[in-house]
Amino acid sequence: MDFTIIFGSMALVAAVAMLWWGVTARPSPARGNLLSGLAEQESESSGLEDLMRRLGDTTRQILPNPLVDGLEVNLVHAGYPHGLDLARLLGIKITLAAIPGILLLLNGQLLLAPIAAGVLYFLPDYWLLSTRDKRQKHIQADAADIIDQMTICVEAGLGLDAAIGRVASTTNGPLTDELRHTMSDIRAGVPRTQALRALSDRVQIPEIRQLVSALLQAQKHGVPMGDTLRIQSEQMRLKRTQLTEERAAKLTIKMLFPIIACFLPVFMIIILVPALISIAEAI
Repeated sequence: MDFTIIFGSMALVAAVAMLWWGVTARPSPARGNLLSGLAEQESESSGLEDLMRRLGDTTRQILPNPLVDGLEVNLVHAGYPHGLDLARLLGIKITLAAIPGILLLLNGQLLLAPIAAGVLYFLPDYWLLSTRDKRQKHIQADAADIIDQMTICVEAGLGLDAAIGRVASTTNGPLTDELRHTMSDIRAGVPRTQALRALSDRVQIPEIRQLVSALLQAQKHGVPMGDTLRIQSEQMRLKRTQLTEERAAKLTIKMLFPIIACFLPVFMIIILVPALISIAEAI
């Protein structure tokens, strides 16, 4: 029993440490700034990082394509958090599953080993989905303000590309990062239509998808971009207000459960206990 606790603790600590390293490890910004003006060289990576990438590449060849493609899509929607790529993420998943599985098998835990390996294998997927949802909520909250700034730039005389570049250079956030990506595509020679559609595919937000469709239709039919952006901004603000009102209306129902579970028993005790004491004394 003592060896089971020891091996289980070692497996848990090693798995958490591996996940933390995989998520937080990134190249040094100072080193990147020093080497920014030099000729590009092969990056000096640690042996552990090379092993993780090789393990991820091997896993990618073994796993079914739909499973790997779905993970890569979620990674794109999450904005590649902490610089993770698909190979590195797969390496982290395999390592998280292998370390506790092997330790528990060596300790004779034939039933617990596959359960622990399966749970830890899908743990990065849960973290990735949570990061994607938070990023999409942030984009939804910032969309109306970003479109307002683009509207001001367009009405001031800038073209749509220049307005996107201006907003991307003066704001921060997930949506701003996607706009910078779009501007990089346009400057690289990608047509504006294709770059905007790629933006919609990466973000997967109904508001941004509707905005891209409206911009493409305005470009096709010659409708002023300023009017289109202003209408889209007003619709986004209206939808955001409705969503806030909906969440506020749900709070009343959600508050019933803590009231019933926490406050009502206390009130019943305050009201009934003195009466019960008085009845007991009278008897």
